[in-house]
Amino acid sequence: MSGGGRDGFGEELADFRARVRELEGVRGLPPDRRLRALEAALTELRYAADVLGPRHDELARRTRAGADAGRQEEQLLRALFQRLPLPVALLDRDGAIRRLNQGAARLLGVGAGYATGRSLTAFLQPADRPALRTQAAAVARGDGDRSIVVDLVPGDGAPAGRRQLTLVALRPPGETHHAVLTVFQAPGHGAPVPRPAATGDGTGGDARRALSEATRETLLLDTLDEVTAALLTAATREPEAVLEAVTRALRGPIADWAVADLVAEDGTLRRIAVAAPAAAGGDGAAAAVLTQDPATCPVVVEAAAGGVVTVRVRPEDAACFGHDAEGTALIARAAVASLVCLPVRRPADAAVAAVLTLFRTGQPGGPGPFSMPEAGVLERVARHTGLALGPPLSPRP
Repeated sequence: MSGGGRDGFGEELADFRARVRELEGVRGLPPDRRLRALEAALTELRYAADVLGPRHDELARRTRAGADAGRQEEQLLRALFQRLPLPVALLDRDGAIRRLNQGAARLLGVGAGYATGRSLTAFLQPADRPALRTQAAAVARGDGDRSIVVDLVPGDGAPAGRRQLTLVALRPPGETHHAVLTVFQAPGHGAPVPRPAATGDGTGGDARRALSEATRETLLLDTLDEVTAALLTAATREPEAVLEAVTRALRGPIADWAVADLVAEDGTLRRIAVAAPAAAGGDGAAAAVLTQDPATCPVVVEAAAGGVVTVRVRPEDAACFGHDAEGTALIARAAVASLVCLPVRRPADAAVAAVLTLFRTGQPGGPGPFSMPEAGVLERVARHTGLALGPPLSPRP
């Protein structure tokens, strides 16, 4: 408290310290000349005990009271933040989530603790992620408030759809940089996003959840049936024919896209088949995926080399499936919300003979992102495909 302090206390303390330093300088004087310095030292001690001490205690009491009031105010603001009628998130300048209120957590389909620290872009369709990063950075550096419209990726129980994000600069107490307050609204409207119906509360939520689980189980059984039929009725036992049959069987019931890559005996990768939505043919996305060199696709290369199943929900790494000839990330062109990459092993030598990659685009009414139980069933699909491939065969030129 060597500065001005409150009520001039800092200045008085600084003067007191200066006088004490002067008194320390007389310690080398002869004893007969120290008496007046001793009397001055006693005076300063009485001043410290009678004046400075009580004033210090009073200032400390005020500081504690102010801190308590500050904590109470902060708790009040947090409570208000949680109970705002609109979904709201507090972001860092790079778009990372610092805090979600209850409405935003429901909208994104995650727990607030899970979302904290993750980038909000992970909950958006890939094409909208660069725009959010740019606008959040602009707001945080003081370039003014912004508003953008984005498409959300659906989560477990969270709806997909377009939302208007209003980004506002906010300076949190005690911080030197702006944070970004983000409000989610329906595009062009100020109405709150409807709250989803409660589940597990005795009002039908348990029945709806059981129905959803039964539907998913039926979907998995249908998928196994479709793949088995495709493998049994494949035109030939050539690897290309087997993989084409599998991709056609997987496209639709469990995935929006199915991609098959063959691993030759020398380890090289070759794209064999792509089954895509009809719209992907019109905008050239299907052709871009089909003509891609799978050696430039990180998740495929990893599955072929390590034989590890990969499941990614809302993939943040836009380059995980490589790029097209113009350098555009293919998961952005394919609007990938979730993917699973499966190595296909031949039973004879357990070597990876092919890689199957499935995409979901997160369209409204769709099954949502791939789950771990679904990945387990798809591993069975990969094993059955490996059995159908039989012993090592050289691919057709």
